[in-house]
Amino acid sequence: MNIPRTPAILLIVWAVFVCGIVDSAWAQKKPPKKKLPSQQFKGFGLPEGVKTLPEEIPDVSSVSIQAREYVRDAAAKIDYLVGTQLAKAGLHPNAMADDYTLVRRIFLDTVGSIPTLGQTIAFANQSGSEKTEVLIDELLSSYGYVSHMYNYWAAILRVVDRPDNNILGYPYRDWLKEQLCENRPYDKWVYEMLTAEGKIWENPAVGYTLRDTGMELVHVDNTVRVFLGTQIGCAQCHDHPFDKWTQQEFYELAAFTHSTITRDNNNSPAFANGNPINRLREELKKGDEKNTLTGSKQRVALANLFRVSDDSRRKLKLPHDFKYGTPNQLVKAKVLWGEIPEAAKDLLPRYQFAAWLTSPENELFAKTLANRLWKKVMGVGLIEPVDDLREDSPCQNSELLEFLTAELIRLEFNQKEFLRMLMYTKTYQRKSSDFDPSAAEFFYFPGPRLRRMTAEQLWDSILAISIYNPYAVSIPGPEIFKNNVELDMAMVTTQQLEQAAAKFDAELSPSAINKQLNTVAYRRQMLVRASELPSPLPADHFIRQFGQCDRETIEGDSLDPTVPQVLTMFNGPFTHMILEKGSVIHDSLLRARTPKEALDIMFLSVLNRPPSNRDEDVGLHEIRRGDVAMGYGNVLWALLNTREFIFVR
Repeated sequence: MNIPRTPAILLIVWAVFVCGIVDSAWAQKKPPKKKLPSQQFKGFGLPEGVKTLPEEIPDVSSVSIQAREYVRDAAAKIDYLVGTQLAKAGLHPNAMADDYTLVRRIFLDTVGSIPTLGQTIAFANQSGSEKTEVLIDELLSSYGYVSHMYNYWAAILRVVDRPDNNILGYPYRDWLKEQLCENRPYDKWVYEMLTAEGKIWENPAVGYTLRDTGMELVHVDNTVRVFLGTQIGCAQCHDHPFDKWTQQEFYELAAFTHSTITRDNNNSPAFANGNPINRLREELKKGDEKNTLTGSKQRVALANLFRVSDDSRRKLKLPHDFKYGTPNQLVKAKVLWGEIPEAAKDLLPRYQFAAWLTSPENELFAKTLANRLWKKVMGVGLIEPVDDLREDSPCQNSELLEFLTAELIRLEFNQKEFLRMLMYTKTYQRKSSDFDPSAAEFFYFPGPRLRRMTAEQLWDSILAISIYNPYAVSIPGPEIFKNNVELDMAMVTTQQLEQAAAKFDAELSPSAINKQLNTVAYRRQMLVRASELPSPLPADHFIRQFGQCDRETIEGDSLDPTVPQVLTMFNGPFTHMILEKGSVIHDSLLRARTPKEALDIMFLSVLNRPPSNRDEDVGLHEIRRGDVAMGYGNVLWALLNTREFIFVR
């Protein structure tokens, strides 16, 4: 099913109506002294840094061309299993999607933005049976894939720049992107996150544990939910009312990670000369009573004390109000199911836990990822919700999920090759179907589910229409932190602290990073990909308005429509931005020789399809009825505000 198309003329009429009301209300308050000299857009000017293609983009691991034939066979097996269930339900698969629909969908699902005018035309004009596979392979091997998949995992892992006011999380963000650039096996980087030790700029993978600093039991619940698709949080306080997990079992699992600490204490080298914070505070006062350990000095000092390590003396006890046995009793670590892998049995408890969780023998680890990635590509999980898998969870196609799980293990948790396999399927390449995921019945996948773009996809797609370089500024990586803020807290002097604080203010503080981002800002909108923006963003930012959450909950993003979203699209700066001299679409329209050619460019750039006969009649009428530049602006504004634009068709 295709999303209903909103005729451009209806939106233009609505805009005129709204503007008429505003103009009328304004006239009652303060009539203009004279008529405006021109209605033509004057422009605010795009930043120079976004008007040329990027000079350098990180290298990305490529897919295996030699494996293409095997990927086809696996995709055919998936199509067979989907088709079998469709036939049992008395349903038929959808027709295959046309080239324009398909190229748009593939771009959105691999690199997180719509294709450019040139990319759309090139795919549509290309012949050959392998062109879809070639496009999928190229995009999966591009940095756009890294940017898009980072957004996907950042929502699941609740990635923020400062999980605690004094923890500087930027190196963790950079590390996650590196894992995706290298296409490192999923089980390997998850294991590293669960076992990493040190400061965040020494070992950025500790960012995962630091995300829940001070909340050890919540951290266990989050970890099991994210990586095993199982919710055991209720068992923290009492036996689970809707599942089999007991409070005893929750504490036995939590005992594996309870010795992990996230901040230096009296037994750490940083405290060799006493509490460094108290010492620095006293020394600052000696020089000047008004010189206190506040602001950046305090932030840098405390940041150096956040270090993930193990304290074997910490033992977990059952809670004092435990109702199912003896309260306050020491807990012996025990996994929820299966066994600790033999090679890990003599390691620290946290390493045992990580080895058990990521083991290929732990079927839920692979099944959870397979179900998550299936939903990412097809729009609905085979089991829903994807983070609440139970023994009695209804599965739309058990045989298919078993096959996908086995394939993921065979691929040694290679996410990119797994996504490639899903996108090679005819199931993915068919026309989409509308489906309410809250419905009681199953979705049988006659094609992928029609769904709205995520907030990040929408933002990045608008940038694709507007600018050439969405990577002009990036968040600082680990080396910058190590060189600017690392201190030996046992020996640090107040002078060294003040110097580090000054460097932090100049290069790494939120205001310093915003200053860098503002070099590519347009009317206060920082024109970089969503993956490069601060996290969380302010509540009034475009991406937040379109559903990105504050990253306090796992996958807390929303696709629900709201009035602020409509007003942002109607009145935001984006119509102005795409009309600016030097914008991608502005440059494309300059090459148009006729209004008809200009209309084709606008439709192919925004909706990634040529205009229909009806679209052509309405669009050309609008362009020709007055000021041509104004007509172009009206048509572009209308296309951006169609439902068709914001959906993954």
